Amino acid sequence: MTLYALRPDPESGSLDDAEVVEQSQDGWKFLGEAITLWRLVDQDRANQIDAIKDRVAMAAPDEEARLYTEDLRELVRLLMGVEDAIIAAGIVDSHWRVPVDRLDELVNRVPAMDLTTERALSSKTNALGEVMSNVIFVRNFLESAVNAGCVVVFG
Repeated sequence: MTLYALRPDPESGSLDDAEVVEQSQDGWKFLGEAITLWRLVDQDRANQIDAIKDRVAMAAPDEEARLYTEDLRELVRLLMGVEDAIIAAGIVDSHWRVPVDRLDELVNRVPAMDLTTERALSSKTNALGEVMSNVIFVRNFLESAVNAGCVVVFG
């Protein structure tokens, strides 16, 4: 699902005539990847992100789901530091590379890792780092939305 950062109409506060400030075609998927990454090192943090996603999705089953400032700030906070935690846990090295002997184990835990395409083995060691980059992207997207006074809508 695409995430849209919408700036409400300045006069009415309505999203009906909101300005689309930014969009992320894969943003919702990247939030799911963040949960997967946090599950490698911090189950509680993963559960907190998952709870926000579930609550927001269930709050608007027939409409576009919306993330308002409070949830956006909390998501940004929860997404912070996943890359450092994964390095500290020894899952990747300081260059975000996975040891070759751990690739098969990790692809089962992080299905978003691209190990199926025709890539050199040395390139596949970067697959977890690519997922980590996706999480940083969505974190920056959400933080920019907060800073711009936006509501994030997905649908």
